[in-house]
Amino acid sequence: MKYSFDDLVKIMERLRSANGCPWDKEQTTHSLLPYLVEESFEFIDAAQEGDASHMCEELGDVLLQVVFHAQVMKESGDFTVDDVVQGICEKMVRRHPHVFGNAHVENAAGVSRQWDKIKSSEKNNLKTAGGSIMDKVSKSMPPLARAQDIIRRAARAGFDWDAREPVFEKAQEEFTEFRAEMQGISEKNSNIDRLEDEFGDIMFSLVNVARHCGFNASIALQRANSKFEKRFRKVEEMCKSQGKEMPEVGLEGLQQMWKQAKAVVSDEL
Repeated sequence: MKYSFDDLVKIMERLRSANGCPWDKEQTTHSLLPYLVEESFEFIDAAQEGDASHMCEELGDVLLQVVFHAQVMKESGDFTVDDVVQGICEKMVRRHPHVFGNAHVENAAGVSRQWDKIKSSEKNNLKTAGGSIMDKVSKSMPPLARAQDIIRRAARAGFDWDAREPVFEKAQEEFTEFRAEMQGISEKNSNIDRLEDEFGDIMFSLVNVARHCGFNASIALQRANSKFEKRFRKVEEMCKSQGKEMPEVGLEGLQQMWKQAKAVVSDEL
């Protein structure tokens, strides 16, 4: 049977109906939030792997969460999934006058400036007019993604270097300050809060380095996590093949295995 988007909406309506699923019926927008985050990250994992079949499946899970939330809100009389679709369609047409109208832009940077200008004039954004540009930064974002959004918004307001070198120098400066703070710490005089502050400054400056280099810091860290995990699993396999636990192999032996795992995993990425 070939299903459509409307079929998905009807399936969710039935799941939430009086004779539907007990678990689905008791969910709220609040209880569903962790699943929306989880499914989004699972799609990102599939995209990083370049697995099209898995990406298709995970996008379906993300879409299910959208329809689920919309159904809950429909039941409370707030809005329907049709309102969601209507709203995003209107927004995309409105914010692309160079495609759906007579406006003209030279390049992607021009599109971004036009987007911001149109966005700031919209009803929901007029409510916060005159406030800080940071008011639109979501407090629910993961810290690394939130840092990226904060830096991006500051840069759009003109608070940014126009070259990469000062950005690199700032990151090096923060690392130097962190090392100096570490050297000043002794067992009798430890200021972990201060050290944590300096480390946070390093991370924040590195997020800006990533932005100036044209990539997403969160995605870069996720790739590093995935790469380390794959290599570590390979080292575990090597240890098992020798009939040993990792502590038995010792650090020097593990480092040799790591080099081998690194070569193998690099070929797989």
